[in-house]
Amino acid sequence: MYPRLGMALALTLGLGACAQIVQVSPRQSAADTISVQAGRERILALSPAVSARQLAPARQALSAARAAVARGDYTLASRQTLLAKTLLDNIQTRLNSASTDSQRAALQSQIVDLQSRNASLRQQIAATKAQIAQEAP
Repeated sequence: MYPRLGMALALTLGLGACAQIVQVSPRQSAADTISVQAGRERILALSPAVSARQLAPARQALSAARAAVARGDYTLASRQTLLAKTLLDNIQTRLNSASTDSQRAALQSQIVDLQSRNASLRQQIAATKAQIAQEAP
């Protein structure tokens, strides 16, 4: 019974030490969250469909979040980062819907082309059937 108690105590102390090792400071947590959104902003900036003007509000929110972290105001940093995330989500949604619209237009064009080909083939089949009927005894 005592060996089990010793093992349980060792595990508890070990897990407690691990929990203290991985504890993240509010400053680091805020900086990491800002970095994630800044990365998204950079990725969206690479798209030719997104203008700098569209990204400006998100960039301003990220700058305000960085300034808040520097002052130690983590609540404001969190709110500014959330604002930047929402703005970037809106841009991403617009991009996704624009690509869906262009894909839909391309599919519509393909459908019209295939319908035209189908009608042409039906005419050729009808003409061939008529020719065969005329040539039959």
